[in-house]
Amino acid sequence: MEREFMKPGKNNREDRLNFVRFWANYVKTHSDQDWSEQQNIVIDSQMDNVILKRG
Repeated sequence: MEREFMKPGKNNREDRLNFVRFWANYVKTHSDQDWSEQQNIVIDSQMDNVILKRG
């Protein structure tokens, strides 16, 4: 699988918009299983961070 990269923005707003566009395109061009696995990785890492902080 070829890696895809987001274009950097000139400021925070552009970075956020580029991320939304990148992710919308990713969801449109990849199978549900493919992108849901990516979401799972993000959510799991966020949950791990919360658990570590509550320690």
